[in-house]
Amino acid sequence: MLKHVPSTEQHEWKDSAHAHFQRWAHHYDRDIINVLLFKPCHQRVLAELRQGKRRGLKPLRILDVGCGTGNLLIQSLRLGSHVQSGIGIDMSDNMIDYAREKVENMNLSRKLSFLVGDAEHLPFPDNSFDVVTCCNSFHHYPHQDRAVSEVLRVLDNNGRYILIDGYRDDPLGYFVFDICVTRAENHVHHCSALRFRKLLNDAGFAKIQQNVFGVCPPAIMNIAYAEK
Repeated sequence: MLKHVPSTEQHEWKDSAHAHFQRWAHHYDRDIINVLLFKPCHQRVLAELRQGKRRGLKPLRILDVGCGTGNLLIQSLRLGSHVQSGIGIDMSDNMIDYAREKVENMNLSRKLSFLVGDAEHLPFPDNSFDVVTCCNSFHHYPHQDRAVSEVLRVLDNNGRYILIDGYRDDPLGYFVFDICVTRAENHVHHCSALRFRKLLNDAGFAKIQQNVFGVCPPAIMNIAYAEK
C-alpha cells in the first residue's frame, strides 16, 4: 500500500510528472505505447459509454482527468448526441496546447474544451459531470485518495467513474509496472486491484466493478458509481 507522501515529496512527484509529460507531449500521439496500451484502454471506455447509449441514458457531461492530447474525448464524439459536452484536464500545458489545437482544427471546440489543472484539486462545482474517466495517469498522483474523493465530489448522482491503469498483480504486470516503469519514472505507484477497490470504497463509491484485460501490458478497468 502507498504510504502517505510528505508535502515536500509530493511536490517532487508532481514536478517529476509535469516535466515528463511536458517532454512527451511533442511525440505523444506517435508513441508506440498508444498502440500497446492507450488505444485499447480508450476502446474499453468507449464500449462502456456505448452501453449507456443503448440503454437510453441521458446525454453525458464527461470529464477526462489526465487527458493528454485529448484523444479519448475526441473519440467519444462518435457517440453523437449521447455526449453533451466533454472537458479534459491535464497538469501539462504542452499536452493541453496540443489538445486545443486538435479540436480547433477539427471544429470540435463547441463540445470539447481543455484546461491545465490538478487531479487532486478539480476546479469544478459539485455534481458537474455524469462520467469521469481517467486512463493511465492515476499512478502519478501522490495522494490517490484525494484524487478519488475529488471525482466523487464532481460526479452527479449515479454518475460513473471509469478508472483504468496498469495491472501489476500478475508477474508480467509486476515486472512492467513495479520494476520497469518505477525505475524509469521513479515517482509513481501502480495500485493493486485490492487497493483500487479500497480507495473507491473509502471515498464512498458504490457498485464497484473490476475487469482485467490485455496481455502485454495488462491493464485493469475499475467502474464505480456515485450514489448521493
